[in-house]
Formats: sequence, C-alpha cells, structure tokens
Amino acid sequence: MILYYFLVMHTLYSIALIGTRPIVSLFADYHGASPVIIGLLVSAYAFFPMLMAITVGKWLDHYGARKITLLGGGGMALALLIPAWFPRIEALFLSQALFGFTQLCVLLALQKTVGNLPGNRDKLMAAFSLTGSTGELLGPLLSGFVYEHYGFQMTYGTAFLLVLVGVGMGLLLKQDHWKSASPVTAYKKQDLGSTVRLLTHVNLRKALIISGLVLLSKDLFIAYFPVYATSRGLGPSQIGMILSIMAAMAMMIRISQFYLVQKFGRGKVLTTTLLISSFSFIFIPFSSQMLILGVVAALLGAGLGLGQPLSLVYALNHSPQERQGEVLGLRLTFNRTSQFAAPFLFGAVGGMAGVSPIFWVSGVILMMGAVFTRLTPATSNEKISIRKEA
Repeated sequence: MILYYFLVMHTLYSIALIGTRPIVSLFADYHGASPVIIGLLVSAYAFFPMLMAITVGKWLDHYGARKITLLGGGGMALALLIPAWFPRIEALFLSQALFGFTQLCVLLALQKTVGNLPGNRDKLMAAFSLTGSTGELLGPLLSGFVYEHYGFQMTYGTAFLLVLVGVGMGLLLKQDHWKSASPVTAYKKQDLGSTVRLLTHVNLRKALIISGLVLLSKDLFIAYFPVYATSRGLGPSQIGMILSIMAAMAMMIRISQFYLVQKFGRGKVLTTTLLISSFSFIFIPFSSQMLILGVVAALLGAGLGLGQPLSLVYALNHSPQERQGEVLGLRLTFNRTSQFAAPFLFGAVGGMAGVSPIFWVSGVILMMGAVFTRLTPATSNEKISIRKEA
C-alpha cells in the first residue's frame, strides 16, 4: 500500500514538471524569443543539477529520503509561484534554475525509496516509471488546455497546486514509511575521486551515458517540437495531444519491461530503444500532418520509454545501498550535463538553420549512441563490485 502513496506523489510532481516544460517554449516563442534564448531557458533547468547531483545523492544517503523529498517539494512549489506572479522571460530563467535543482532532490529521493521497497526491482522501477509516464500523458493535456483557455499564469498556478498536494502527502507519511531509504548508519563521506572511480566499470558508464542520451532527446523533443508544430499551424491543444501520445506509448512499453528484459536481456533492449528513437527523430521534419506526427511521437515514446527505467535499475543493482544515492546522483549528473550542454549546441543549430535540423542532429547522435554504448553481453548481468572506501 505504501508503494502507491509514493507512486501518486511521483505522478503529481511529474504532471507539474512535464506540464510546464512545453509552456516555457510556447511562452518564450510567443514573446519573440529566438531558438538560442529558448535553448538557454531549457539549459537553465539543468544547470544546478549538473553541478549538484552527486552532492544531493550524498545528502540522500546521509540524511534520508524524507527530508530531501520535503526540501525538494517545497522548492518546486516556490519555483512555480515565481512565473505565476511575474510572467516574464527573466522570471522563467530563475524559475527553471530553481525548479531543476529542487526536482532533482525529489526525484533522487523517490527513486531510492521505491527501488528499495520489497519486491522485484525491475517491476518496482517499471511501476515508478509508469507514474512518470502518467505525468507525461496528463501534464501536456492539462497544461495545453489551461494555457490555451486561461493563460500562462493560471497554468503555473495549477501546477503549483498539484505540487502542494504532493508535499502534503509526503508530510502525512510516517517516518517508518521511508525506512527503505532512511539514513544509512554505515554511511561514510566519499571524496570526488572515489565517485569518479565508479566510472571505471565499463557497463555502468555506458548505462549512465545511455540515460543521458535518452533524457536529452526527450527534453529536446519537448522544447523544440512545440516550436516546430506551431510553425506548421498546430495549436497548443493539438501539440499537447501529440506529446501525450508519446507518453501513452511510453506507458504501454514500460508495462512489458520485465518480460523484455527476461527474454532479450537489458543490453539488447537498450540498444534497440536508441535505434527506434534515432529514426523517429530523423523523420519528424518530413511531415506537418497531425496524424503522422502522432505516429512518430508514439514510436519515440516506445523508443525512449524504456531507456530511463532500464538504466536506473542497472545503476541500483550495481551499487551498495550506502552509496546508492551517490550513484543515482552520478547518473543524474550525466543526464543534466547533457540537458545543459546540448541546448547551446542545438540552439545555435536552430538559430542558423531552423528547427528541423535539430531533430536530424539529435537522431544521428542517438544512432551513434546505440552503436558505441552497447552493454557487453558477457557482463551485462554481472554484479559490479564497487569498493567501499573509508
């Protein structure tokens, strides 16, 4: 039963997060922002997580999930209030930066908590990812409707209320409910060199890179697809529907995660997801019809939907519990670094050549990732022994 409380909390936070992300691009584009400025806005979300993810992971191991979740939830609420009060692009930069850091706290804490509950970890993390997909499904539908009919401030106000409910649920849960990710008594502070040495394990390093590529691709799609679709005559509600189609397919494919891993192996499934996603990205600019774009979004959902939970389970399986927060933080460092750096590149590409080449370049990068980050078959299921250092 406790699992469902955490899943509902994650759903609420995900609706608020995913629902507001495309609104940032639409609001900035409406006010005449260039692709470069939109890229900077997207990067602002990843700036502090890129620098602080490992540190937050260590906080999580030391202080426990409850404190970190409540800290993050309160910060998310504040980040949503800022643009609701001050609907300006300048306020969005501050909001995005704060939102990225505080959402990182919530995400890491909930990942570790759910991942250590009793039961099969693949199934637990598939359920956790499904709630994220539910947020991706409902968020764009809700925000697209509210933004189109009630405006920008009401959209952020609605997201603020959802986060408040999530924070309230966290406060109502007793301390014992968080025991799967409570402070670790064997915790010893690790230096940066010790953290970096985790990357000497080849398959763990590849799994972290795959995770970064998948999240980067999802963010680029959420950030630039609304701009592309608007230029092709689609409205906010139609854009929200297409983004929700992508989320719905991600939900469907994640239901089959346990079966696919058992039948084909984690490495083959990860490589296949990257290839499907790469071809989908390349095809986007060749159509402006809603039906075809919906089909492409569905393929993207299928391709990108498994990358995050599969790499997440791999990271948890191959780290000792007293360093799981640190490893998850390292994983998020890869994710946020790609999210931060790539929009500069893609914003420059968009500024010089338009939005369409952004999708082509992203597709090529995913294809290269599929080739060079294949998990070694002989060791893809081995337990990596990470030395515990004083």
